[in-house]
Amino acid sequence: MAIRLRTINQTRVALCAVESDPKDNDLYLDDTDHYALSAKFCRDWQNKKCDWVYPTEYKIMDTQKVRDAKIELTRNLKEL
Repeated sequence: MAIRLRTINQTRVALCAVESDPKDNDLYLDDTDHYALSAKFCRDWQNKKCDWVYPTEYKIMDTQKVRDAKIELTRNLKEL
């Protein structure tokens, strides 16, 4: 999925590009970038349990959501 990297009050967060609107200074990563990063993280953490949580980042991310990706996908599929 496409991602926007955004800094809010000195905290860097990754946002779903579908669920957020673009803002100045966002760094946009397309599906290919996301796939490449996912492969890198998977390789880095092979066979290791990752159960981290980031409550501060999650809270900030939620403030940037302006629409729901699942609803958008469903709507777009109906238009085909």
